[in-house]
Amino acid sequence: MAESRKTYEDFIDVLWTFESSIDSSKQAYYDINWNTEVVDSYPKVTFPGRVVRDPNTGKPIQEEHLTIKEYFTSIGIADLYDPKQPTHDWKKIQAAVTNYLGFIGFQFQESDLQVLGYYNFETESIHGQTYPKHYVDVPVTHWEHGVTEYLETDPEVVAKPTVVTDTVRYVDENFTGKHGISSVADFKNPDKHIFIIKDHFVNKHNGIKTGLAKFGKTIDDFLGTEVTWDGLNPPVTPPPGGRSNNVVITMSGLLAGAHLRGAEGVVSMLIYGKNPADESGTYLLQYVQDYAGYDTPFDKNQ
Repeated sequence: MAESRKTYEDFIDVLWTFESSIDSSKQAYYDINWNTEVVDSYPKVTFPGRVVRDPNTGKPIQEEHLTIKEYFTSIGIADLYDPKQPTHDWKKIQAAVTNYLGFIGFQFQESDLQVLGYYNFETESIHGQTYPKHYVDVPVTHWEHGVTEYLETDPEVVAKPTVVTDTVRYVDENFTGKHGISSVADFKNPDKHIFIIKDHFVNKHNGIKTGLAKFGKTIDDFLGTEVTWDGLNPPVTPPPGGRSNNVVITMSGLLAGAHLRGAEGVVSMLIYGKNPADESGTYLLQYVQDYAGYDTPFDKNQ
């Protein structure tokens, strides 16, 4: 019997489930443990999207032994889930998830929306000079002593001088109205959120293609080839979660990796053998491996 194809819609669904941390197949688990402490730990927040940091280190302070209700409250979806109800609008719930850093839904930050034309950065004037203001992944030491924003000028960190904030902070007035998305509430509408997801992957595909072209390479040069966990920088042995050491490069895997660490992260892996990780310590190669083998609109046979 022929193996069923893994569609692009499947790819989006499974990645969205992972990114949001909300899985419809776990409804019984959520219901049974609504008031039971089954979540080992999660960063403490003053409200969804606003992490509480240790003033001495800048690291998020962890809350331990949370119930499902407490966890759902921390990520902003407790009001959308009733354990007494037999069914739920899972996509609505997934689109509304706000993690401790303020990433929403498919785990988008301001820069994801800005590059796609859905959002304009906030700005801040310092000594008569106006700078864009938004979240950037920087070492947590920047957030020691209660600092929540600072002016970053290093071109290795930001393309141009930017007021970097320690969390994502969406402002309704800064949404452009593209595809009818004019507010955070619109952004959390799953029927509109999907527009951003699909535009996002077009952008990531183009970014990978353009980045490789600078080295005289194409995506096709790498599809079907293998990389290894212990052969990249940093080498990871054994691979996390019992994964196999050898990873086959596929289009969907590259798109997922670009979602995690940007098109430039994927290019750095393919060209220089790098394996960057995100703020939570998740390696790019994990996404390349876990989301391999799905159909995409960018495959030659599509």
